[in-house]
Amino acid sequence: MRTALVATMLVLFFLGGFSQAAEKDAFEIETEGSCRIAAGSAVELARAVALFNAKRKAVELAGRYLSHMRLIKAYRENKEEVYSLAASAIAARILAEKKEKVGSDTFYRCRIRVRVQPADFIRAEIAAAAMEEDEARKPFREEVEQPLPADINPGRDIAWVYLFLRQKKWRPAIIYLDHLEKKYPDWDSIYMAKAITYYILHNPVFMRKALQKACRLGNAVACSDLKHLKRVQERDFGLSIPD
Repeated sequence: MRTALVATMLVLFFLGGFSQAAEKDAFEIETEGSCRIAAGSAVELARAVALFNAKRKAVELAGRYLSHMRLIKAYRENKEEVYSLAASAIAARILAEKKEKVGSDTFYRCRIRVRVQPADFIRAEIAAAAMEEDEARKPFREEVEQPLPADINPGRDIAWVYLFLRQKKWRPAIIYLDHLEKKYPDWDSIYMAKAITYYILHNPVFMRKALQKACRLGNAVACSDLKHLKRVQERDFGLSIPD
């Protein structure tokens, strides 16, 4: 009930005129996103991930400034959930989109313009609280198996992973990530989340393998981590690991 109470308070706060007061602090942002089109996978899937990636960048940029103005929280534990849900919900105007061949791979790329304002974060926080409430009501079997919704919604899907991690539900997190890997076979964010999960589970070998996959998919953070990490949890991190 605590999360439901928090969500109600947030709704009242939001309806109290906050969005109008902060309208002048809205950002208009242009960003780009991309996703590799997996062999045999629908172009629409790569397009949805590329679009989400672009919107997620915009939310990250706006959040960096809005949090310093104290117009939104400096989200910590649930930042990934709130930012992912905010990116999922905001509307975007497509400026350009195309399929592009890079070597033997084909990528879907899009450039967008979005408007991000404090109200977007409040709505996302309400949605995150509702997800937490929904998770608390799940029966044990469903909680362990973690069935995955069939519709394409990258922001919501990745938000569930970080909710499990925040709640220290390691097994459901791994199961859900395995489902996501099949649903979005070439989305680098899945493998970054896997790397974090494997680190928590004291498995640097699989952590490195997940980072390698994310790096191959163009994730600059994963590539940097692989370059700079030398030892993780007292284990050599420089050994090559075959696929």
